[in-house]
Amino acid sequence: MKLRFWGVRGSFAMCGREFLRYGGNTTSVELVTDGGDRLLIDLGTGATELAKQLMAGPCGKGAGVLPILLTHTHLDHIQGLPFFTPFFIKGNQIRIVGAAPISGISLEATLQNQLDPHYSPLGALENLAAGVSIETVVPGTALALPGFAVETAAVPHGSMWTTAYRITADGKTVTFLSDVEYPSVDEPLAEAIELARGADLLIHDAMHADPDYELRRGWGHSPARAGVVVAERAGAKRLALFHHSPDATDAMIDEVVARTAARTEVPVSAAAEGSYLDV
Repeated sequence: MKLRFWGVRGSFAMCGREFLRYGGNTTSVELVTDGGDRLLIDLGTGATELAKQLMAGPCGKGAGVLPILLTHTHLDHIQGLPFFTPFFIKGNQIRIVGAAPISGISLEATLQNQLDPHYSPLGALENLAAGVSIETVVPGTALALPGFAVETAAVPHGSMWTTAYRITADGKTVTFLSDVEYPSVDEPLAEAIELARGADLLIHDAMHADPDYELRRGWGHSPARAGVVVAERAGAKRLALFHHSPDATDAMIDEVVARTAARTEVPVSAAAEGSYLDV
């Protein structure tokens, strides 16, 4: 299984020479099996870059099949929806899966709002040429997607909950734990640890540098050391720090990686836009 980060930033996209190495697009991660099955996590602005690549394959011919897992519907995770080119090609089959928002509004209604004429000339999901299905998953249940086995869990994100994923394919496992803040950094939720148990790669929220966390406690995001605690207790083989603050320059992220790596034997890196990983 291969993985590529298309967007690694949180809250809002950034640009500028200080953000070139790690990238400025918001959350979007692609996984591809050895057999060619593809899965996308979140539709942040990074998804628009992936879309350009997909148009060179079956999606450009109206023969694309793509499941998309949503962690939640904050804007930085769905902002790429109106600009995701495979939606505009008749014949493509795109399956969007996520938990129902806590507001009581359905997932479909929330995504429809993203295409409301006030925000987008597309107007509605029905105006997309591709076949688009939207399904609600109850966190804690399992999903079977072509080529992938997926387990889910609800994790706290400020005043709401997001969906974390454990994705297995080709005998390898990736755990995605972004947009999470535990009640205690040193005592992560048991559900999070189980989701990361023995994972070949743990992708974990690290929006806050450790020294800054006390000033931002309760904002719904983790310091880098939270990922270390989960990785060590779960026996994860690698840790990728993710959902970088829009204020974090390349140099600042380098410092976070160096400081984090110095306190654990788990190999640590920072997710970088455009980089491929063999899981």
